[in-house]
Amino acid sequence: MTPSALPHPVPLNLRQIEVFHAIMMAGTLSGAARMLCVSPPAVSRMLATAESRLRMLMFERVRGRLQPTPEARRLFSEVQSIIEGVRRFNALASDLAVGTHGELSLVSSPSYAEWLMPVAIRRFRARFPEVRIKYRPLPFDALLPHVLLGQADLAISSMPAPSSANVVACAIGHGFIECAVPERHPLAAAESVGAADLVGQTFISYGGDTPFGNLAADFFAASGLALRADVEIRSTPEAMGLVRAGVGVALIEAFGARRPSQDGVVLKPLRPMLSHRIYQIHANTSPLSAVAKEFLATVKRLLKEEGRDTALAPAEHWDGEGAVRVLVHRA
Repeated sequence: MTPSALPHPVPLNLRQIEVFHAIMMAGTLSGAARMLCVSPPAVSRMLATAESRLRMLMFERVRGRLQPTPEARRLFSEVQSIIEGVRRFNALASDLAVGTHGELSLVSSPSYAEWLMPVAIRRFRARFPEVRIKYRPLPFDALLPHVLLGQADLAISSMPAPSSANVVACAIGHGFIECAVPERHPLAAAESVGAADLVGQTFISYGGDTPFGNLAADFFAASGLALRADVEIRSTPEAMGLVRAGVGVALIEAFGARRPSQDGVVLKPLRPMLSHRIYQIHANTSPLSAVAKEFLATVKRLLKEEGRDTALAPAEHWDGEGAVRVLVHRA
């Protein structure tokens, strides 16, 4: 038979390559069988199939041992990288399954960039130091597109997504709107602050097109007042900077100002209290990854420790938009 008439070899599958590698390493069928956790006859059959597919003899029996042919030795020089690649694949798959490796992209409302997200990221990193994190605080009109375009695995938001959005959104906790005043301000000595107390003050607040701005408007409307912001801001860090500089007083999302020392700013509860929901949002085109689930669990544990999980007092009532309009002040 001429070389051109010889039947073409058939490629081996991964299992047959693994059997070849085990025989080369062990030198016997029984040793290879122990390595692969199968019986020696099963190894013998797989070797015979591999040799038949390749149209070549890979081993000769010499004094009870399998002696590799020169062709087998050439093949063995290539098989090591294949087996190592399989090992790396399985190791990475295991790490991803338990959330110990990979990359996590996070976004949040700016108000959570001061305390909630940094603390959650610190705790998560303590458990999973190998996970690389990308984090961006974004306004909602930029936050939602990041999720929809696959640029963020998970968002922690101060407002829900529209029902038409192609995302999954659910409440995971709640926060409070409080009044930030300079520490030397007359209201700094008050036990709580009502709407009437803010009349005549330089008032700093969120824009009317933001969820917190709407809450502030409802707070004043419930008292029969219509107080407009003298200085309009978009996020809590901006408001804190202005209050710290003595510009005026501000209604802020308290998580955004959470710190051991307020650096010259005093936070006062509102009378009546004003609360809002905290949401997690992710694209509904694919489930959350293992690392994203672990981070979300970290945020939920933190909210529970702070008494800010979704379990609210009986006096509180959620409206259809995910906000508590007017709450009874708790002593």
